[in-house]
Amino acid sequence: MLKLNNLEFKENGKMISYNYDIDDEIKSYFNLNNSFYVLYDQNINNTPLSIAVIPFLSNIMPISWFVGFDVYIDEIDETFYKSLKTLKEQFIKFHPNNVIKGELHVNKIVKNELKENNTSLLFSGGLDSFDSLTRHYHKKPYLISIHGADVAIEDTTRWNEFKKFNSEESIIDKSRLFYVESNLREFYTYKVDLLVDHLGWWGMVQHGMALLGVLAPLSFKFDIADINIAASATNDISYSWGSSPYIDENMKWANTKVTHDGYQFKRTDKTQNVVDFVGKTGYNFKLRVCFADERSGYNCNKCHKCQRTALSLILCGANPKDYGFNLPDNFYTILFKNFGKNSIMTKGIKYQWTCIQDKAKSVDSFFVLNNEAEEKKAIQKFANLNLDAIVNKNEAKVKQIKKRKYIIKQKFSTLYNIYKKLKK
Repeated sequence: MLKLNNLEFKENGKMISYNYDIDDEIKSYFNLNNSFYVLYDQNINNTPLSIAVIPFLSNIMPISWFVGFDVYIDEIDETFYKSLKTLKEQFIKFHPNNVIKGELHVNKIVKNELKENNTSLLFSGGLDSFDSLTRHYHKKPYLISIHGADVAIEDTTRWNEFKKFNSEESIIDKSRLFYVESNLREFYTYKVDLLVDHLGWWGMVQHGMALLGVLAPLSFKFDIADINIAASATNDISYSWGSSPYIDENMKWANTKVTHDGYQFKRTDKTQNVVDFVGKTGYNFKLRVCFADERSGYNCNKCHKCQRTALSLILCGANPKDYGFNLPDNFYTILFKNFGKNSIMTKGIKYQWTCIQDKAKSVDSFFVLNNEAEEKKAIQKFANLNLDAIVNKNEAKVKQIKKRKYIIKQKFSTLYNIYKKLKK
């Protein structure tokens, strides 16, 4: 059992701190020295308790369902209470091999209503969020970025870089840009990651509900009823993922409506949309798709996410450098390392590569980095790769090694952090 005793508004009304008791048998799932909190850059102390509890429940309830313990609170928004029931059913469908139970016990259910219909967009600075921004630009959306999601709270250097990059973008209205900090990936232990395959709690379960849930107090303060979270895939593929129309669009409170935005567009379509928008409007902006430790500047330019985005830009006839990429001379050589004998990919990542293959087959021209003839051969070779015959052949072995490394890293985190510093 987990019981929320109370929540407190601190830091001049900008922080919500949650005080809760946890039964001994489930304490191992929680970081007892790092209780859940959310810190805003706005005063939100007029938020009703039934709304202020939403960030907490959005992160706690999935753990409750997968572990199987009950949660007790005082009051909750009526719409969100119903929403949680629907969300639980969605996770039962997505995870048929897990026993999903755990119940929410509430003393008081409250009906809330927002008076206006302002628009917001969760904003990471990546391709998906910039694509959504270009399509909602006429609505003057509030942009909300969350520290603790892609960038660890302790990594103030990387976060300050992120804020600096935002400040440089002329397309962003700084008066409608909010920053939120939350330990939404640190209040639980590594045992939560082990609840699902691929060590993917954040990706497979948590992140859609978590990111949307922390917006609730801001939505109440600014009457934001039209809430958007950029899609990272399309309906061409179905797999368990923590952000999808089935999760995001069932996240509701008061009279809000959440849209899993851009779900109809492939990533290559979004790239083309961004390139076309830049060409029509004259806005220039840098895509920030990568948060790798090795990154310097906007992107690391070497990871598979950077490679996919850069190659998509090339196939759209755009210079990746104009969008924040400084590619190495051996870009195509590095790209093909993604398809070695020990390569494993989720369905989602494999699908992203397949979309780029389709784009490569459909274009007659591309942006040339150095040598057109050699690059044309490389693109043709990539387009003709049989991913089914290449990847996921040693999946069980590679996953087992990954799992062992992860457990060791978590159990001996101090030694691992020393190793990372020495490696740099």
